Amino acid sequence: MEKRSLRQWLSHITKGMVSAYHRMRGCEIGKNCNISRSAILDRAHPKGVHIGDNTRVLLEALIIAHDYSRGALEGCSMWCDTRIGSNCVIGGRAMIMPGVTIGNHVYVGGGSVVTKSIPDHCIVAGNPARIVRTGTIISDKGQLVERGTPVK
Repeated sequence: MEKRSLRQWLSHITKGMVSAYHRMRGCEIGKNCNISRSAILDRAHPKGVHIGDNTRVLLEALIIAHDYSRGALEGCSMWCDTRIGSNCVIGGRAMIMPGVTIGNHVYVGGGSVVTKSIPDHCIVAGNPARIVRTGTIISDKGQLVERGTPVK
């Protein structure tokens, strides 16, 4: 095992503190998750955010679990559950809208707006997010192991 520099040691401690802070607020976060300090997990309804193991949430990503426009409708609740599976990567400045479920081994491209649920093993990108590739596999460290096949 290599000796860590002071900078690497501080970075490791800071990452653990960010996840601990979100867990303390009520978010359900899996093991070995990396959440950027600038990422925003829903502050109005943190108990509605569920993130699986080995998932990466990159800079300024936004995960929302409430929708105030639903509160006016009869029989609808403005509080939703937003779920992200295991071994996923949420790109920088991506938005995950309320009530969306993202499967395992999904890579969400930077700046994407995910408005619908996404199945397992795919890459999504765009506004609104569309499936670009299927059959992808992401390692525990957030790297693409299998790129899959393009969707036409």
